[in-house]
Amino acid sequence: MSSTTTSTFTPLSLLPLPDKAQVNDAFVGRSLSSLRTPALVVDRGVFKENCERVTLEAERRGMRFRAHVKTHKTIEGTRLQATASHGVKAFIASTLPEVWSVVQSGLFTEDLANDILYSMPVSADKLEDLNDAQEKIGNKGVLRLMLDHPAQVAAIEGFNARFKRGAWSVFLKVDGGGRRAGAPPESEQMRSLIKACLASSAVDIYGFYSHFGQSYASTSLDKATAYYHSEIECVNAAAKVARSLGANGQFVLSVGATPTAHAATQTPEDSENLQGELELHAGCYCMNDLQQLATTLIDIDACALTVLARVVSVYPLRNEAMCDAGAIAFSKDTGPFPGFGRVVHPDRLTTWDVGRISQEHGTLVHRPGVEEDKIEQIDVGDLVRIVPQHACLVCAAFPWIYVVDGSDEVVDVWIPFKGW
Repeated sequence: MSSTTTSTFTPLSLLPLPDKAQVNDAFVGRSLSSLRTPALVVDRGVFKENCERVTLEAERRGMRFRAHVKTHKTIEGTRLQATASHGVKAFIASTLPEVWSVVQSGLFTEDLANDILYSMPVSADKLEDLNDAQEKIGNKGVLRLMLDHPAQVAAIEGFNARFKRGAWSVFLKVDGGGRRAGAPPESEQMRSLIKACLASSAVDIYGFYSHFGQSYASTSLDKATAYYHSEIECVNAAAKVARSLGANGQFVLSVGATPTAHAATQTPEDSENLQGELELHAGCYCMNDLQQLATTLIDIDACALTVLARVVSVYPLRNEAMCDAGAIAFSKDTGPFPGFGRVVHPDRLTTWDVGRISQEHGTLVHRPGVEEDKIEQIDVGDLVRIVPQHACLVCAAFPWIYVVDGSDEVVDVWIPFKGW
């Protein structure tokens, strides 16, 4: 901790994280069939291949790449992202425990990371902890902030005045129609934000950042590519506004959600007349899920994450079964595919879906449109592996992740960061 601050944020000493060595001793070497369900399973080989494919294609196109850690929330997963292709050194985190865990993991001192963005529009109560994280990083890298309102600049100025620190490097968040965070590129709020940044000694504009969450509705490469090009136009328009207000220097234009990241690495780059250097960011690309599968930009064998569940009852009269994984295990997120998950065996979709969920159990149903004689038999006691709709929320729900590598044997256990 900093000698000049009195931080109340001590994540690893306060968060109830299991001891990795004890968990590994208990589970490494065991088969999936011996585990108590529901359990979260990641195939490390598939995870690594996903990282390699996306980052290598980004590199071939001359694009920067920034990897989000919020999907898996683990040091082991972050290391695989960092070492993919020729290395990814820029990261994004959504929570303070994610930031702090990555910072103290050794990645910065090992030169596997030199840049981390705290992606939530920053509030005053987070600044002391983020300052501690930057002091922990030292001269090994930089921690950047996200802003989308002039009031955030004022909060930073107040903090800097009390703690006598220099300017923060910041991204400005641009809303491209998703209406989640950010200001529209040519809006009065964006203009006011840029003016506040340019007038302040507390912040330096590093670049403009967008997240097209609406691209999850893509069902083809053409649609995802259209979102990708719109995203570039969005951040570029904001950068043009900054230029018109007197901003100088080279901006970074950071774009990406996993569908647009997949599109960016499968289509020619649209980089004419850009007001800065293009950066691609993504998080779910390392895991993938049903939402990504529905975009048609990946195949089922690129889904590294499955929920392991047991069939606890069957109901022949209504052609349904019950498994011991429900809303807590799957979340209630949906997508273009109906239901909350699809059963796979082992690298193909079966004809069973998680059609309904309660808190702790799920109802397995026949997939609509499948002929009765094509439906696989399910019996009480069977293990089923289910690809969920949304990997990020699923990973956040489990105390740890069982890791396999092309087989049914547990080879490692990853423990996700918890809390905010």
